[in-house]
Amino acid sequence: MGPPGAGQHTKMANQVTIASTMVGLCEGLLYAHRAGLDLEAYLAAVGGGAAGSFSMATYSPRILARDMKPGFFVKHFVKDLGIALAECQRMHLSLPGTALAHQLYVALQAQGHSASGTQALIVALETLNQTQLPTR
Repeated sequence: MGPPGAGQHTKMANQVTIASTMVGLCEGLLYAHRAGLDLEAYLAAVGGGAAGSFSMATYSPRILARDMKPGFFVKHFVKDLGIALAECQRMHLSLPGTALAHQLYVALQAQGHSASGTQALIVALETLNQTQLPTR
C-alpha cells in the first residue's frame, strides 16, 4: 500500500466509508418506511442503481429480519472510528459524517448493543425516531 502505516490508514479509510454507508442505508430504510413504501420493493428498486452496495445487499436483509448477529462488532467499530477521528484531528481533517456515525454507534453501545453487528445501527435510529421497521 505504501510506506509504513499505509495499511492502517487504508483500514481507517475503509471504516470511514462504511460508517457513512451504514448511516445512509439505515436512514433510507427509515425514510422509506415512514413514507409508506414496501421495503422489499424499495430495496429492489434502488439496489441496482447508484445506492446499491455490498453493505445494502448484505445488511438490509439482516436488518429486516432483525438479525443483529455480528459480522463486525459495534464495540470494535466504535474503537476504529475513534482511531480514525483521532488521526483526523492530527491531520487537521474535518469529517463530520464520520463524527456523527461515531456518536450514533456510541449511542447504540449505550443501548446495550456493543456485541451486536454494525447493522444494529438501525436500533439507535429507530429509538431516535420512536419507530420500528416491520420485520419479515
